[in-house]
Amino acid sequence: MQKGIIAIVGTTGVGKSDLGVQLAKTLQGEIINGDSMQVYKGLDIITNKIPLNEQETIPHHLMDFLEPHQEYRVTDFTKDALQIIDDIHNRQRIPIIVGGTNYYIQSLLWKNSLIEGDSLNIYEKESNIENDEILNAEPKIVYERLQKVDPVMASKWHWNDTRRVRRSLQVYLETGKPHSEWIKEQNLPEEKASSLRFPRTCIFWLYSDLEVLDHRLDARINKMIEGGLFEEINYLRNNVRTGEVKTPFGDGGFTRGIWQVIGYKEFDQYLAAVEESNDASYINELKQHGIESMKAATHRYARTQVRWIRNKLLYKCQQDSLVNILNENSSDIRMYLLDATSLETWNQEVRDKAIAIAKEFLENGTGPDPSSVNSRAKELLRPKKNMDDFEILDKWTKYQCDICTMFNDNIPRIINGESGWNQHLKSKKHKSNLKLKKQFDENYDGQFPPWFKKKKDAGSKTNV
Repeated sequence: MQKGIIAIVGTTGVGKSDLGVQLAKTLQGEIINGDSMQVYKGLDIITNKIPLNEQETIPHHLMDFLEPHQEYRVTDFTKDALQIIDDIHNRQRIPIIVGGTNYYIQSLLWKNSLIEGDSLNIYEKESNIENDEILNAEPKIVYERLQKVDPVMASKWHWNDTRRVRRSLQVYLETGKPHSEWIKEQNLPEEKASSLRFPRTCIFWLYSDLEVLDHRLDARINKMIEGGLFEEINYLRNNVRTGEVKTPFGDGGFTRGIWQVIGYKEFDQYLAAVEESNDASYINELKQHGIESMKAATHRYARTQVRWIRNKLLYKCQQDSLVNILNENSSDIRMYLLDATSLETWNQEVRDKAIAIAKEFLENGTGPDPSSVNSRAKELLRPKKNMDDFEILDKWTKYQCDICTMFNDNIPRIINGESGWNQHLKSKKHKSNLKLKKQFDENYDGQFPPWFKKKKDAGSKTNV
């Protein structure tokens, strides 16, 4: 077989670990953990590690080796995983990446998928006090600073889109290079042509209907509680109280390291009440609230994972596949969606299809059309973006509709992007305002007549 690689992605609780073991047994493979929480020692329940007896003697790398107070960055993962992959390939075996931390997977499969500066990923750099003060200023001030250092990115974002504006400014502050320059470099043809690390990359996306998955996730959380979830939570809490473990956040934010795992922060109030209150009823109420919060957070996380896979990972696969075809490269990457909604059909729809596809792709570089594997694949693997437009920066344009601004108390009506502008021009509201404007131009010299102002002040509809 070629020195290929298999990656298994999907939502939490969909069965990625099980499929990893099944593939490894058949393909002489070894598993590399791609979950940012499963790198921590112990804490097997809260991080949902595959139990030892279910690993079936298959080697599992990068799992269960880090202390709770330590942090593990995406750049650390990429470096360590590449060394392990090289070793696995040298032993004529197949590396199988299994995990739900999708930016880990993306940073491993592509050379330039994440912005880096000074060998540290910009999205995970240590906090800088001076930069933090700039980034935490009022949104308009942050936006004005971005306009000065990176007008291209400023033109892409609305000033009140604080998360994106701050992220773009952070890239400049931490690397000294505008965010737009990083993106331009990553979209150069020579970069795209060489971005895939492994010549044959096969990604399996395990997908389940989300409503079905929600019930499965709730049942798993109940099982986690029965299996000792609260013992692990108390272990972490006691280590913090005794000073054996230093939390890396300091201000109560659960955004780094093991502390961001779902199942700890949701019980913060409950744990505090256990320490400070003797009201059993109140404590139990907080505990039940924490359980419901954990379930709700897990549901939200599953949906976030689906969005990442569709909008980022799938798009990156399709983008690279197209570039390789155009440049006649020998490298190839494919993503296959496997329907894991029904556990009763797991063997036929997931295990057997994955084994057959992986064998053919790794041996011959061929395989079935990904959209033909099942009915969900045809729907969910459909490109969501124009594959002829690799997000060229000069197409990131803001449009202001003067017509709709006029009929909106002169509050600017801003539309982002060419496609959004075209949709706006076809909208009923815009066409209605055009009709009004034409009427006013013909009868009132383009001015608002008194009756119209009165209707606006009275809250009446402005359409005619």
